[in-house]
Amino acid sequence: MKQVIGIATTTCPDKKTASNIVESLLADGLIACGQIEGPIESTYIWNGKLTKEPEWRILMKFAPKKTQQLERELMNLHPYEIPQWTNWEATAGDGYHGWVHNPNPRDEEN
Repeated sequence: MKQVIGIATTTCPDKKTASNIVESLLADGLIACGQIEGPIESTYIWNGKLTKEPEWRILMKFAPKKTQQLERELMNLHPYEIPQWTNWEATAGDGYHGWVHNPNPRDEEN
């Protein structure tokens, strides 16, 4: 059977912002894991100008049923006018899939 998880990325202006976003999403139970990478250099066109900025990338793993709620909350937390939001489904091994869908099994016992 195909074991599906959601994966999403966004970028942030600094590590502190990225950490705050990950911690908030974890506390709300919207992601099982948030990995922060950086700094990276982003080069893009903004307001008609070539822009280069250091950023920090967040890679998030989550249950696909939480996609819409996760996107809404990320948009609320994010400081950018137009935050990066890319997401896709991926197959995962049974154990990892189980953990992503239920990262804190004690929550279901209560």
